[in-house]
Amino acid sequence: QKGDDTAAFCHLNTLTCWGEPHGLRHLEGTLQERLKSAPEGSYTKRLFDDSDLLRDKLVEEAQELSEATEPKDVAGELADVLYFAMVRAVKAGVSIDDAVAELDRRTRKVTRRKGDSKAFRIAAGNEILSKSSPENGE
Repeated sequence: QKGDDTAAFCHLNTLTCWGEPHGLRHLEGTLQERLKSAPEGSYTKRLFDDSDLLRDKLVEEAQELSEATEPKDVAGELADVLYFAMVRAVKAGVSIDDAVAELDRRTRKVTRRKGDSKAFRIAAGNEILSKSSPENGE
């Protein structure tokens, strides 16, 4: 069940009867609160207000994830990607449940696209990454 303001499942009108959410659910709730009233100097607020910065950080962190090789590094970069992706989702009014529903919808598809990368997206990503490369002093 989902209420207007709360994802409600139990008699306490909360997601579960077993306490506050953890992990991605906790992050989602924190980001929803930050969107409404972020504290002064909040980096998350800055990301909500600066679409270019948020896009650049998503590209940068996805690139770092793709290059990570050690499990600890992959986990850290994945956490970064999830954070920035969740900021983007919350800003757009998209919930974890919305994304899960989309994944479920896709598993039922009969035909699928080939799955190759999109060259124009790779070029755009490379342009963004070149702005923040070590060679450019960042």
